[in-house]
Amino acid sequence: MSSVTQHGYLVIADISGYTSFVAKTELEHSHEILSELLGLLVDKIKPLMTLSKLEGDAVFAYAGEDRITRGETLLEFLESIYVAFRDRQISMKRATTCTCLACQNIPTLDLKFIAHHGDYIVQRVGEIRELVGSDVNLIHRLAKNHVSEETGWHAYLMLTEACLAHLHLNLSDTHTQVESYEHLGEVRTYNMDLHRRYEELVSERRIFLTEETADLYFSVDYPVPPHVAWSWYQSPEKRNIVMPSVHWSIGDRPLGRGGVGATNHCAHGGGVSTEVIVDWRPFEYSTMESYGKGKKTLVETDRFELLPNGGTRLHVYMQIIMPLPRFVRRIFARRVVINSMQYDKLLMQAAKMAGDEYLAAVGRE
Repeated sequence: MSSVTQHGYLVIADISGYTSFVAKTELEHSHEILSELLGLLVDKIKPLMTLSKLEGDAVFAYAGEDRITRGETLLEFLESIYVAFRDRQISMKRATTCTCLACQNIPTLDLKFIAHHGDYIVQRVGEIRELVGSDVNLIHRLAKNHVSEETGWHAYLMLTEACLAHLHLNLSDTHTQVESYEHLGEVRTYNMDLHRRYEELVSERRIFLTEETADLYFSVDYPVPPHVAWSWYQSPEKRNIVMPSVHWSIGDRPLGRGGVGATNHCAHGGGVSTEVIVDWRPFEYSTMESYGKGKKTLVETDRFELLPNGGTRLHVYMQIIMPLPRFVRRIFARRVVINSMQYDKLLMQAAKMAGDEYLAAVGRE
């Protein structure tokens, strides 16, 4: 039995409407539907977090704080799971021709997340591994809250004050609420409407370069899951580690986090350039425009492909903004980005460092 106290993130993904769904529908079909949705949650959670256990209609998972070094990654990760859940739910309803109550009531199911940061002990007795501690008790108590009563939301992401503090984010447009529990006291929570977030994510304009539209294309393999490769690539701090000749810094964060409209600055020998995010699909791709001296100089799309071995292939597409024929732009892009900057080699170095850091973090858990 281990008695080492660990520090990290605790997350419960809870399927809303479960009790009513089972009570009012045919057991055989309702079980199949819930099993598929729970299986989806498990598959999506595993790349970043360790599954603790299934709890009927919920999945309980955790991750040491050194596995999530970029605060925005946790929010993007949970939002991506919700998008996958809603997409699967919609496709299940469209695909079925069954008229039973279970199949007809698939849309009544929804999903909420509770995220907390705290201490826990991984207790092992024989083949059984379970988390214990006051923070573990707290997150389970938080699953019974008053957010839906106060807001009318059926799907939401709840962050405790302790969790938000460790993410180092100043989020806008959250519903703040205090929950109170016997023996645990009051807990301030920050809540986000996932229905609204889903609509934002699926309706935003897509801006995406391809090999046909780009002046330069290359790829680099990262020996880590997409969320880790994404975190390394999107972090100005990580870029500074592998690009010693320039200095990256965080610019504007209109929503208190990365996303469309966010900026980063790059100080180099020729001055300062600014990249502006124009499309943002966490763990899938992002597109940015780069400006120098008030003029747009570059458009870049970075796509993250999950490989069969669990790693990630980063596809980089660049378009140079110059009043020159395309074949000349392609020659210029390769000479500057590959031959001079050796950007592909820098990303290979970043991939190795990301792999080493990820393996070390996993090994410590």
